[in-house]
Order: sequence, then C-alpha cells, then structure tokens
Amino acid sequence: MAYAMLSSLPPICGLYISFFGPLVYFFLGTSKHVSMGCISIVSLMIASVLDDALSYSGLNTDHSLIAQNLTAHAVLSSPEYNMSSYSQSNSTVEGFPLPGVSQGQLPDTPINRFKIELASALSLISGITMIILGRFGFGIITTYMPEPMVSGFTSAVAVQIITAQAKHIFGLDVVRHNGYFKTIKTWIDILRGINGTQWLPLLIFCFSFVILYIVKVHINIRYKTKLKVPIPADLIVVVLATVIAYVAKLSENNGLNVVREIPAGFPSFRPPDLSLVFSRYLKDAIMIGIVAFTQTVSIAKILAQTNNYDIDSNQEMVAYGAGSVVCSLFSGYIPAGSVGRSMVQEGAGGKTQVASLFGCLVVLVVIIAIGPLFYHLPKCVLSAVVLMSLRGMFLQYTELPSLWRKSKIDFMIWIVTAASTIILDAEIGIIIGIVFSVFTVTFRTQGTDVYEAGLVEGTNIFKSTERYQPIRSDEGSHFVAIHFHGPVYFANAEHFMRTVYKKSGLDPKVLRKAKKQEAKTLSPMTDSDSLAEIEMMNGRWKVVIDFTTVNFVDLVGVKTIKRVYTDYQSVGVDLLLVGCNGKY
Repeated sequence: MAYAMLSSLPPICGLYISFFGPLVYFFLGTSKHVSMGCISIVSLMIASVLDDALSYSGLNTDHSLIAQNLTAHAVLSSPEYNMSSYSQSNSTVEGFPLPGVSQGQLPDTPINRFKIELASALSLISGITMIILGRFGFGIITTYMPEPMVSGFTSAVAVQIITAQAKHIFGLDVVRHNGYFKTIKTWIDILRGINGTQWLPLLIFCFSFVILYIVKVHINIRYKTKLKVPIPADLIVVVLATVIAYVAKLSENNGLNVVREIPAGFPSFRPPDLSLVFSRYLKDAIMIGIVAFTQTVSIAKILAQTNNYDIDSNQEMVAYGAGSVVCSLFSGYIPAGSVGRSMVQEGAGGKTQVASLFGCLVVLVVIIAIGPLFYHLPKCVLSAVVLMSLRGMFLQYTELPSLWRKSKIDFMIWIVTAASTIILDAEIGIIIGIVFSVFTVTFRTQGTDVYEAGLVEGTNIFKSTERYQPIRSDEGSHFVAIHFHGPVYFANAEHFMRTVYKKSGLDPKVLRKAKKQEAKTLSPMTDSDSLAEIEMMNGRWKVVIDFTTVNFVDLVGVKTIKRVYTDYQSVGVDLLLVGCNGKY
C-alpha cells in the first residue's frame, strides 16, 4: 500500500500487485528466493509518468475534465469504461459499515480512473516487450548497466522518493512538479511553506520511523541468528498507528491525512486501453520494464550465488513480463523483486518460491476481508515504511570514498548517473548513465596499454622491458617486439599507430627523412636520434606486434594496420603480427 501511494495510485493497487506478481513468478521464475511485488524505483517512475499525463490530459485537481487530450477524454468518457466493477464484499465490523469504505469499489473519480488505466496500459506494454525480448535472448541487457551506474541511479531515486514523501511527513500541500528540475522545484516549495508544517503527522512519522529503525536494525539484524523469523516491524507499526488514529479520531478532530477508502475484493478482469501509451509513453513503458528487470535479476543473481544454484536471465525476463501482463489486467502495474523482502525471505529459511506463495495467501486475506480496516491508517506512517526501506540505498552514499580510491572512472559513472537522475529525471538519468558508462569504455580503450617486450633471461617469455628485470637485450638482432592490449578499432586506431611508432623507436617519417639525407650526402648530422636511425638502416629491421590480447579489429583498425605495414615497407622495415585471433 505504501508503494502504491508512492506511485500516486490508490493503496489497494499495491495489494493487487503483491498478490498477482508473486503468483505468476511462482510458475515461471527461476530464482528460489526473489520476492516479487511493488518496489520504490518502479513506483516512482510510474508516478512520474502519471503526473506528466495528468498535466497533458487536462485533468484538474477538482476532478473536472478539460478536453485537451482527446485520447484521454475519449477513454474516460466512454460508457464501457467502468472502474467500479469490483466483486462485492461485506465491509462491515459487527454489522456496521465502515465509514467511507466504498464497498468493493475504488474511489470513483476521473483522476483515479485515468491513473489506473494508464498505469495498467504501461504495465501491459512493458510486459509484452519483456516477454518478446526474453524469448529472443535479450536477458544479457543488464551487462550494459554496470554496478556503479545502478548504485548511483538507485541512490538518486532514494532522494526523489524522499522528495515525494515530504508533503506527507510535514503535512504540507505541495504541488507535484513534472519534467526537469522537479526535485529542486519541489524542495523550494517545501522550504517556502515550511512554516505551515503540521506537527502531528511529523511527530507520528518520527515515532514510527524510530520504531522501525530500532526493530529492523538493532533487533532483527543484530539478533538475526537467534530469531527464527524476523519481527514484522512494518505490520506492527501500521496496525498500532491505525488503531490509535481510529480511537483518537485524529482524522476528524485534527485533520490527519489518512488512507481512507480501501475496497474489499478483486477488480473485474479488463484489458487497459493501449492507445494511452502509444500516443506518448511507449519509451517510458519499455524503460520502466528494463529498470524493474535490472534490479530484480541483480538480486536474483546474488541470492543464486549465495545458495549455489543458477538462474536463467532470459526466462527471468519472460517471468517478469508475464507478471506485468497479469497485473495490468487487474488494476496493477509492473511488479519487481524487492531487495529487502527477498533478503528476509532467504534469511527466514525460505528454500523455494512456496514461501512467496504463502505470502500471496496472506495478501489474499487482506484484499478480501482486512483491507477496509486500514481506513484510518495515517499516510505519514506509510511514508515512514517507505523511507525505512530506502536505508540500503542511502548507505550506498557512504561507499563513495572507497569507490574513489578504487576506481576514479567508476566513481564518475556513479556521480554522473546520480546527479542527472536527481536534477533531471529518472528516465533521463538512467539513459545518461548508460551512455556515459559506454563512453568510459571507449575512453579506456583509447588509452590502451602498449609496451616494448623483451625475453626474460633463460626463458622464451616476452615481458615489458620497463616493468620486468632481467630482460635479455636484443640490440643486435634487429627486431623490436611490441605488445598491444585491447581492441584496434575506430576509437583508438590513431593511438595504435602512434604508439607502435613510438615504442618501436622506428618512426617511418624519421627514417624516410634520414634516408633522404643520407642519399644526398648532406653534411654530418647533429641530431642524435637521426644518427641512430641511420645506423639502424644498416640492417633490415623487423617490428613484431603481439596480438594475443587483441580481442577484435574493425574495418578502421584493419585500414590502420595496413597503413602501418605500408609505411614500414616504404622504409625497409618488416611488420609481423603474431598471436592473431582467427575470429577478427
């Protein structure tokens, strides 16, 4: 429910995802420990799309509809679109109806109907795309998302999540901004209205967060070996807060913002209108699906290595896609694997997905019978639950000094991804992160390590003459051995040519000039390098380039090698390539 609120959808949608997501994964997934359901990153990205769509569609905050977007207007005005078609359930306590409970219906407003329709359409498109990609073997897509990029992205998303929850924590009425710089704009609005802070939700949030922190960190983690099952701190805090808010009538007497309507029962099976996505948000649907897949498969691989089994990335992509498709048909959105819940499931002794199946049964009971009882649950408590789940993401900030010492390039990937995500938006941030990561690979190969090699004394092994001793001198053999690390392609072709000439000491331009001067019997030369080159011409030199560690050569690389060969032939130097890979 907390993650559904983060996505700006009714809380009940989170329960639907928590039921159908694990249920589908039970039959199709390959991980034994991943716990599927709502996660913060996907919820925030869904909220970003929904906020943009509300602005674009012309829906006002007073639930009136302006005919600005004809697609959205047609969907919401259609008599066939009826989000209130839910199975009925008896939402009563001891025969009396719960106040404000919609008896099996979602709050029937144009905004809620539009949000659920668009979120479901995003999920359906994303799911179909993931299934197709998985069948064609695109599960390796995560290899293009290095760990520093994923870490920087998730850490930045944690900042965006706090920004989205700030209005519930401080009890402020803050407009949700869309587009670039929305995080900065939101915090400016928060600081401007900080004098209007409502102390009751702030105190409840702080009290709830402290309890969650003590139980989860100082009890569940510290006494992990002694506890057979971790203490369900989230459930305890939610139940206590709901009871206290109901007994004290905090909503009626103090204006505390509570969850309110939570319908009982399941929504009717209904495919969403895909035209809402095709018209504007197709790339968002695909991007959110990839992000969900990346996080889930990452935790799945970690748990698989820990417990000595393998997962199939392609089948995992199919399983996630199928879960998204099913959730989209029942007013849900894209499910994904939760790091925290997966770790708890594995730590509690879960060996297979049967553990998630039992979790589905608990959620089923909540959906059918218990959900309406959370009418008085304060939203600030759900904010505390969400923020506590971000603890691991914020701890990643503490790893930055160590990352700087280990790899400055990886540090820059982390910073660029995080900064672009916070300042711009989540979708833009992850694209910039991927592009920058690929750029760093290109940058590294442009400065590929090249060295002159020589024979180690008493062996036939070639090593760097600068790094290893003793190296046998080959001054009288008239050949130079060069070892080149990395590919030879368009980005480093010029670097390859320059370094070969430099490391060998045989630059064709210098040799050509020396030969001309010798042929013209010019006056004695004073340039020591030129004199050395003239001496070299007394015998036919050979340049040997070791290609053992060259993994590929593109067409530009081939042309560059031909040019080096031609230049050396023009001055009487032979070029030899050894250790070539036949797959070039």
